[in-house]
Amino acid sequence: MKPQGIPPTTTRISQTKMSFRGKNAVVTGGAGGIGLQVSKQLLAAGAAVAIIDLQDNLEEFVKLRAAHPTQSVMIVKMDVANKKGVEATYEEIAKTFGNIDIVVNVAGIFNDKDVQRTLLVNLGGIINSTLSALPYMGKDNGGKGGIVVNMSSVVGLDPMFIIPVYGATKAGIINFTRCLANEKYYQRSGIKFVTVCPGATMTDMFTNFTEKIIFPETSDETYRILDRLNKQSAADVSRCILNVLEKDKNGAVYVIEGKRVYPLEMKPQWTGKEQAL
Repeated sequence: MKPQGIPPTTTRISQTKMSFRGKNAVVTGGAGGIGLQVSKQLLAAGAAVAIIDLQDNLEEFVKLRAAHPTQSVMIVKMDVANKKGVEATYEEIAKTFGNIDIVVNVAGIFNDKDVQRTLLVNLGGIINSTLSALPYMGKDNGGKGGIVVNMSSVVGLDPMFIIPVYGATKAGIINFTRCLANEKYYQRSGIKFVTVCPGATMTDMFTNFTEKIIFPETSDETYRILDRLNKQSAADVSRCILNVLEKDKNGAVYVIEGKRVYPLEMKPQWTGKEQAL
């Protein structure tokens, strides 16, 4: 399920470097799935981690703290769709950590039948977290700069007819993140913005999948599509995300599939845009 435009050369996952040691990271959706695995990878690489999630996973949180007793592991229960709550959460994290270097926005849901909730969490949550982080990261506000990685999906690049609402939120994430990666913003803030688009990944998000699609008559075809997909683990994706963080390339968009990172060339389509913009 590789979207068009992937070059024949690919980048294998590299060994995690020590560049994360002493960094302060925020991970949304860090209580489970890809977000939890990203948190584990960052802690293993020496970073302090603040997890923002509406879900509880006390057993895993206890394990994280036990495995990294000398590192800060901060847990904040918060709905990323709650704009004011997310803003207050970042204020709390900044007071605890002192500064924020890395944000990885993973939080998301799948339920195309609940359109408003899907929009508020998947797209709204990414926007809320990203914009709330900027005052504590930007050099123009006394921060050190840093990097924000927003998780989209391959279905944000290539439409998949069975999940139009979910796919629309993921397409929005790509555009939002690429807008913020404008060189003018980077020169002022020192913050880099990157988008990752995982392929099919084994997580609990898609449990009872056919009960959440808006066209139930496509259930049989949906099962056939899901069975044919080459699936990767959440741990595979998390290792790739750390590889992307190491690349530190502002504005980049990557597909993560088959345990590999594929950089995409995002070519302009709007020829009438003023060059000055």
